[in-house]
Amino acid sequence: MYFPAQGNNFFPLVASYNEPPRHRPKTPLFIPFTRNNAMMRQTVLGYIASGWPREDIIIVDNSGTADANNLKLLSHDNPFFLDYDLFRYRYGVSILQTSVLLNFAQIQNFLMRVAMARHWPYYFWSHMDVGILSHEEETPYTSFYERILKVLDEAESSRISGKKWAAKFFNFDYLTLINVEAWRHIGTWDVFIPYYATDCDAYGRVKMLGYSIDGVHAGHIWDVNNFVDDPESRFFPPASQPSLEKDKDSANHTSEDNAPNSARFQALREELQKIQDAKNSDSKGRNTWQNMQKGGKGEPWTYDPAGFQVAWWEMAEDGRKLFRHKWGDGGCDLFEEKKTIEDMWKDAKDD
Repeated sequence: MYFPAQGNNFFPLVASYNEPPRHRPKTPLFIPFTRNNAMMRQTVLGYIASGWPREDIIIVDNSGTADANNLKLLSHDNPFFLDYDLFRYRYGVSILQTSVLLNFAQIQNFLMRVAMARHWPYYFWSHMDVGILSHEEETPYTSFYERILKVLDEAESSRISGKKWAAKFFNFDYLTLINVEAWRHIGTWDVFIPYYATDCDAYGRVKMLGYSIDGVHAGHIWDVNNFVDDPESRFFPPASQPSLEKDKDSANHTSEDNAPNSARFQALREELQKIQDAKNSDSKGRNTWQNMQKGGKGEPWTYDPAGFQVAWWEMAEDGRKLFRHKWGDGGCDLFEEKKTIEDMWKDAKDD
């Protein structure tokens, strides 16, 4: 159920000032997918444009649609549709398919298990509803990925020297670096708390066991609920982008278009900020992007889209109840509330 990138020539081409170094450590980046192909496309293009090597990016197809996506059995308005050809043949990233639909806690355990099987001491994972850009407005300029490598080098040095860190957060956990060996001690994510509050449980246990979660920085990471039009031309300089159609205006582009902090970059940065602001103020909630598409009903292996949304929220609420049963009444920050491992299931009684 692994679908590697196919081919040698991938597009759009990364701008010269964002190309990753030839000699570098492996930086596996998992991006789990369940719904909304357009949102995933924007996220992947942001990472590639900012220098993340295509060969290190792995989309995790958690749509729960068995082999329907790779066999092209789903329509584009099906929320669980994922464009395998676009990502593998044009963008040069790989896709790893889960055997069944996994909840968020299960996905975290799955990523850990894959990393362990590959003998990776660390890996990155990202939300799929993010906008990624380097700090092109800063001088001297350092790309997003170059800053990632610096953070990784410092993290690996501290890990080898024995510092107890479990995760590095880039703008909360929108992008996260995971220390695999630490989690062997911390244990699994609680699959009975499938969505909301499962991070409270996991990261609470991290701190109780003496591990740190450090805030680090690499560039712009926006939390978004929508996508920009024509993301290839928005994230990549025109001279670096042989697009699906010939760019008839290429002769009009100036050298400034192909340098950091161009007008293109500034306009995209402003738009992504507006999308994040709209998400944070949306009265309908933060994750409206998950319910954008309404098609696909009756297609192979497709859960009823409307029913999926209802079932997801009910399961999320049940998980919150279980979290309170496991740790007692209180908030998310278990460590701040001075909870200990011994407090886990303290009030549970056998039937």
